Amino acid sequence: MNSKYIFIFVMSLVIGSAFVLFVNSDSDVEVTTVPETTTTTTLAPTTTTLAPTTTTTTTTLAPTTTTTTTTLAPTTTTLAPTTTTTTLAPTTTTTLGDEESVQIVDDNEETPPVYEGEYSNFSGFEGTNQFKLDELVLALPQVLQDILKDKIIYINGCHEYAKSLVGRCPYGVWDSSGTNIDGTKGAEWSMSIWVSNRAFDAEQAKDVLTHESSHALSYITRNCNTQNNLSYRLDAWNYFGGEEKFADALVLYFGGSYNHYRELGDLNRDERTYLEEYIAACTNT
Repeated sequence: MNSKYIFIFVMSLVIGSAFVLFVNSDSDVEVTTVPETTTTTTLAPTTTTLAPTTTTTTTTLAPTTTTTTTTLAPTTTTLAPTTTTTTLAPTTTTTLGDEESVQIVDDNEETPPVYEGEYSNFSGFEGTNQFKLDELVLALPQVLQDILKDKIIYINGCHEYAKSLVGRCPYGVWDSSGTNIDGTKGAEWSMSIWVSNRAFDAEQAKDVLTHESSHALSYITRNCNTQNNLSYRLDAWNYFGGEEKFADALVLYFGGSYNHYRELGDLNRDERTYLEEYIAACTNT
């Protein structure tokens, strides 16, 4: 029995050994017949080289969209300076002496006729506006025309002695005594009213004439007295603050507007009443 079991055991070992050998010989063959399975490990690096190529194209496109907008904006700002119409005004403007007179010169302006008469040889005579001045004299308030008629001469000119006093040609001058440039009296233009070209250029000739005519009225009525037997002229100086302010008040009374010395504006009711009484008392003699 024992030999039988031994035989069976030995045979089992032989068969088992043969089986093991057979199995081992098959696994060696599988390993050698599948060499391509090793290529799967070499493919992974090839996929990593493709990723950087997709990022380079996006970075170059962004700057190209900004260059076109920055060059167009400045072209719109060059149009504004072309509207230089304001440079034309100063070419026709001439300032004569100071801010009181600004003349706008018109190239088509007609040359006025030249005055030839008794005033032509007067020192300081201008004459350019003598005919205009004569017309303004005829348009003076009637009360002034009546009292000054045949007593006063009217000259378009720059009174030279008055110019030496103020350093420029005045708009107007009242000269009762006929004053030469050196201050001496007795010139042939005594009892004269002067209205300069500056007054005409400033468009103030009418009111300047009324102002100087008011001086003449004050002078001619210097012997007229108030009800209290006082000089109306001196009383008016006290009332209005001097001869110049008295003349300015008469300009307003006669409908003018230009005042050089008066600072109170329009006449109040009491001032107007005073002038009415003065004119009634001193111009009806």
